[in-house]
Amino acid sequence: MFWGTSWGGVPFHIAFKFIIQYQGGTTVTDPVMLPTPEAIPAPFWLFEILGALLFYIHILLVNVVLGGSLILLVTRLRGQSNEIGRSLVGSITNKLPTALAMAITIGIAPLLFVQVVYGHLFYASSVLMGWWWLAIVPVLIIAYYGTYVHNRMGTSKPAVGTWAIGISSLLFLFVSFLYVNNLTLMEVPVDWQRYFDHRNGTLLHLADPTFLPRWLHFIVASVAVAGLFMALVWWMRERKWDARAPQKVKNGLQVFGYATIVQILVGFWWLIALPRPIMLEFMGGSMIRTVLLLLGILLAVGALVVALLNKLMPTLIHLLTLGLVMVVMRVFLRYSYLRESFDPATLELKGQYGVLALFFVVLAAGLYAVYIMIKAVLKAEAGRTQS
Repeated sequence: MFWGTSWGGVPFHIAFKFIIQYQGGTTVTDPVMLPTPEAIPAPFWLFEILGALLFYIHILLVNVVLGGSLILLVTRLRGQSNEIGRSLVGSITNKLPTALAMAITIGIAPLLFVQVVYGHLFYASSVLMGWWWLAIVPVLIIAYYGTYVHNRMGTSKPAVGTWAIGISSLLFLFVSFLYVNNLTLMEVPVDWQRYFDHRNGTLLHLADPTFLPRWLHFIVASVAVAGLFMALVWWMRERKWDARAPQKVKNGLQVFGYATIVQILVGFWWLIALPRPIMLEFMGGSMIRTVLLLLGILLAVGALVVALLNKLMPTLIHLLTLGLVMVVMRVFLRYSYLRESFDPATLELKGQYGVLALFFVVLAAGLYAVYIMIKAVLKAEAGRTQS
């Protein structure tokens, strides 16, 4: 059933649907109002593929930023008294601002793709948690400046550096907390009815049993990726004949390995916290979902083993492959959640291929700019090593 209405004088349409909610293995039918999705300018699968690939790059950079800031904070609080601590500070500190800039730049595209395909869901969940969502930009700006303060003053004024990276770490955690809230809320429209208890735009999705393991899984993964990034930096320095590098590479792999152990445990928690019908899809109910889960487990265990054996390149290959598998798994998990409420294959197609071509040109230019940035960072790194 569709009807027109208006909000602040702006007309829009609402689709009235009955959504299946899974509760303890039984189904409950609840009426939920869903906004009518807009037509899309190209096949939905194109946006899904591009969104997944760019999100993959984006999330690796975000992992380096969040995990690196947390590691630096813990290291500073411990006084940098051990070899691992000194390795971390020396390999991540001056790269956090650049990594954050690249993460934000690349993250724009996958966020736009989400809005193209799932805009009617994403906008609704964003409005429901409106004030929290609006806080992200100023929070990120403050956190960004904190990484610069830590980089510039962390050595000369240790107390200032500790406070700066501490504030940045907490703010990065807060941003990740809000993103997980929004992305889980958009996938469960039946929970939008809680708006009537939170009419001031402060709705969060904390009651979802998957929220905490999903958020913790991301945090622990960030620590693991940052540890491996640290090892990769020292490996590059080793190629410049830095005699200290081999031990520092090992230190980074140890951080990755220990964090991966925790990540595997949290991952199983996330799995069993899923609604039972969805969990069973990943445990034999759906061939592709089951294969993805098994492949993810095998890659995680493999990455752990080679990391503890101090094998950098095999660990890196395992991680990059695992990240790609998990991004694809994330797409299928969203499909499972939205099966009863929305199928992107049903979106109306109104081809605008000229605009799409222009977008690809701009995207290519943006990626090239990121490449130039990375190249400049590597050149500066080589100069510091040689000096």
